[in-house]
Amino acid sequence: MTERQRATSPANAARIAVAGVIIAGGALAMAGQAGADPGAPAPAPGQPVLSADAPVAPPAPPPVGPPTVPEIANPVYGSGQSGSGPIASLRDIWHEVRDGNPAALPEQGSGPPPGAGPAPQLPPGYISLNAPESNGPPPKGPAQGGPPLPPGYYPLNGPPPPGYDSPAPPDPAAPPTVAPVPPTP
Repeated sequence: MTERQRATSPANAARIAVAGVIIAGGALAMAGQAGADPGAPAPAPGQPVLSADAPVAPPAPPPVGPPTVPEIANPVYGSGQSGSGPIASLRDIWHEVRDGNPAALPEQGSGPPPGAGPAPQLPPGYISLNAPESNGPPPKGPAQGGPPLPPGYYPLNGPPPPGYDSPAPPDPAAPPTVAPVPPTP
């Protein structure tokens, strides 16, 4: 029982072989991923190729001035019939109003429709922009009070309960306490 096991036993040899296969498989899998990285792409026909033989020239400077913006196909697309710009928009509104289209006028407060009753009362704290008579009462402060506390409960922000500051009287049924005695030399 005290003999050491040899590393050449068939079970140990099988374990070592399986571990070696797993390690080799992992190494090949990593090498496969590294080989999958693409190399430098081939240049397109007619493009200059950088050669290690010639000195490298600095890159060309950027063009001077603001970057160019491509021209719009139809520059007046979305404008009214009078063209584009603020004056043309006003001219379009003028033509709409003159032709009898009231929808072209800007929105204005016009009051309640005929036959409508008074505006409803708003909750406290809300303010109406167009019917000041519907404003509710001003908001009250934080809620105060509430239902009374059950017997034996005392409020957190009120006076302390009776007997809070004074120690409780000793219980006559309790055993007497023994005071510690200093050790003798």
